[in-house]
Amino acid sequence: AGHEIISLSRGIRARAHVYPVRNVKLDLVRPEGLGEALHGVAAVIHSAGLVREEAGQSFERAHVGATANLIESCTRAGIGKIVYLSALGANAGSSNLYLRTKWEAERLVTECGVPHTIFRPSLIFGAGDRVITGLLSWVRMAPFVPVIGPDKTKLQPIWVGDVATALVKAAADASTDGRVYELGGPTQMTFADLVETLRGSSGRSAFSLQLPAFLATPFMKLGELLMDNPPLTVAQFGALALGGTCDPNPAAVTFGLRMRSLVDVLPEYHRAG
Repeated sequence: AGHEIISLSRGIRARAHVYPVRNVKLDLVRPEGLGEALHGVAAVIHSAGLVREEAGQSFERAHVGATANLIESCTRAGIGKIVYLSALGANAGSSNLYLRTKWEAERLVTECGVPHTIFRPSLIFGAGDRVITGLLSWVRMAPFVPVIGPDKTKLQPIWVGDVATALVKAAADASTDGRVYELGGPTQMTFADLVETLRGSSGRSAFSLQLPAFLATPFMKLGELLMDNPPLTVAQFGALALGGTCDPNPAAVTFGLRMRSLVDVLPEYHRAG
């Protein structure tokens, strides 16, 4: 409370003005003007990232290069705290490039000398998001719903409001300095469970069709070519297929999270259309 919020983003969203936020258009990969934007800032929440590689944008540049640029500017500006939003499953030996570059960015934050807190969330959901909203659209319109990937791999979706609460509280809490928190919601579910939950909430009788990864991947690649914001990218699927569950209690207790489940929030998706 009492703080001005500055949003640094490559694109200013049309509805960003709804909140008391000062928007600055800026690309961390080409950080001209970043030092000026950070003048007088007390803490930085770094949630920038990429869910698919495209022309001029790679995971290496968007996660590692951008984080290095931000850290350099934070150090020069005397920033008091960096809070980094990574991903559950991030590690140096991951076969998934998205997760591996997230870990490399974590390492830069850990070694930068600025007080920091790192968060590793499972799948983040909230009305207006990409993954759940896209899947819901499919459930509503298609005669069948694809269930992709391993049928025993579990996710632990976490509500975006809880993620935001944790990030903001950590920015002002020195007792979280140097800590890494895993973020997961109250319910673990397979991808099939997720699809069934969405189908049930929509009242649809469409049947589920299990697709192995080698069949699903070409369709996701086609979606990336044809759609500006596909519901699920190949990189996201690869990360989700590795699974993403954790003990949610340390973060929930430390930050007083509401732990809203996907079932709790689904009515908000339906109201949003």
